[in-house]
Amino acid sequence: MQTQAKTHPTRQAINNAAIRELRSVVGAEHLCTTAEDLDRYSRCTIPWQSVCAAVVFPASAEDVAEVVKIAARYQIPVWPSSTGRNWGYGTTLAITDGALVMILERMNRVIEVNEELAYAVIEPGVTYEQFNRHLRSNGYKLWIDCTDGSGLGSVIGNALERGVGETPYGDHFGNLCGLEVVLADGERVHIGGELRGLHTWHTHKTGVGPYLEGLFTQSNFGIVTRAGIWLMPQPESYNSFVYQINDERHLPQVLDAFRRLALTGIVNTKLHMINDFVSMSILTQRIAEQVPRNGPLSDSNLAALRHKYGIAPWNCAGGIYGTRRQVSLQRSLLRQALGAYGRLIFLSDRLLPYLERIIDWSWKSPVMRRITELGARTSLPVLESAPYVHKILQGIPTEYFVKHAYYRNRHPRPLDAVHPARDGCGLIWFAPILPLSNAHVWPFLEACKERFAAHGFDFYVAMLLMNPRSVICLMAIIYDREDPGETTHSRELYSELLALMRARKLQQYRAGLQSWGELFSDAPEILRLNARLKAALDPANILAPGRYGVAAALELAQPATPADNTTP
Repeated sequence: MQTQAKTHPTRQAINNAAIRELRSVVGAEHLCTTAEDLDRYSRCTIPWQSVCAAVVFPASAEDVAEVVKIAARYQIPVWPSSTGRNWGYGTTLAITDGALVMILERMNRVIEVNEELAYAVIEPGVTYEQFNRHLRSNGYKLWIDCTDGSGLGSVIGNALERGVGETPYGDHFGNLCGLEVVLADGERVHIGGELRGLHTWHTHKTGVGPYLEGLFTQSNFGIVTRAGIWLMPQPESYNSFVYQINDERHLPQVLDAFRRLALTGIVNTKLHMINDFVSMSILTQRIAEQVPRNGPLSDSNLAALRHKYGIAPWNCAGGIYGTRRQVSLQRSLLRQALGAYGRLIFLSDRLLPYLERIIDWSWKSPVMRRITELGARTSLPVLESAPYVHKILQGIPTEYFVKHAYYRNRHPRPLDAVHPARDGCGLIWFAPILPLSNAHVWPFLEACKERFAAHGFDFYVAMLLMNPRSVICLMAIIYDREDPGETTHSRELYSELLALMRARKLQQYRAGLQSWGELFSDAPEILRLNARLKAALDPANILAPGRYGVAAALELAQPATPADNTTP
């Protein structure tokens, strides 16, 4: 049963004695209790809201253990977050008011880099931007894998959500190896190894005996305070590629071709395939175009914007890596498999500086811009995105693609320091995963598109190749948080998409807090098993109770209350 919507969530205080003890552990400057700070850390882009009671910033695993012990003594639920940039899913929100939010951003050490075995050991506050900078500035010939989200997001945090990146190392949890975890009683455990001295802790993922690493992903059984992560050796050669599909009748053949390429190992990246609205949401905003301010773009609006920006109805992006001969062969095989259905464009590191100079000159000269756009057969704004695509496929993060969250925002998006929650953007991610077959993908997407339109939203879908047999169909509900009607419709649409997914016997690959309460409604035996594990590891139900539907008792708290219609 859903909770009643409240106009304002209830602000709850923490016992003064607990506050004093927490300050003694982390220092007064690293514990936030003012109304202004609590409001800042209770913001998200989703139309659900809760208000925390305090925010604590530990600096070490020892701090984390002490904070957890204090919380247990005073029966305060603790909600850990790495850096708090999980926009569209829940960021730092707890599912109920009054939690102690723990943000691990001060724990930002790169503890070890082993170039010979291609792994590193890092803490949860290490961001993609910091990690990439550390490797490159110190001359390591190793690449990270990042997402197309914020470069200030946590490497470990995304991996524990089983997030997906770009390169052959894009299965982020699959490339974690060896975790340090603080349990609910404050005990520190080395998963997959021993406390010290085991040489294979970060090279042999399964350890010996029951495999436990997965228990600490998408769950609340412990707080990960360090992890080993496998890195990609810098290849001799690398090309990014973009593939444009102008005739949607070819989509089934393209999907079949990509599945065959993935199954045979020719494509081993987390290939992205996006519809036209995804591109438009990055390139522009609704307030900047001559389009209706209510409802979705019409077919004629979409066609006009595609023509204006030189966007194909569908675009794909990926990378190929290896020796020069391997990359050359992969290019040939991709052309053979895909050339009949669309336009395939490759970009190498050698050509990248020339492209960036041409883009720079074209922005300064209208004549040069016209020549460039004619030669590239696309618009300069689209061409400008190519270097960002190329770099992200070699582990160089960017904020460029986060701009999509601002599409329906009533204010111009910032040129830098992008922060959708701070800026009042409305964004909900819906992330179903499907078998990589035409029989599953296209009927489901068409049904989802109809529901988007019925609620007045533009259909945003980015397909991410999870593995050769499964594809994530990532959908964004982008709405105007200042519009009460759009806010209500965004919640209703999300509920309908969940129902449609369950009716088609599908599931999400990761879930936002708004769906946790019903996550296992069709699998009560899994719910009971999770509850038994939680009761054994956290009998007091202190660590993020209800996260991903897991609590020590089956009487689960419902997700955060629907937010009011004002931008926080």
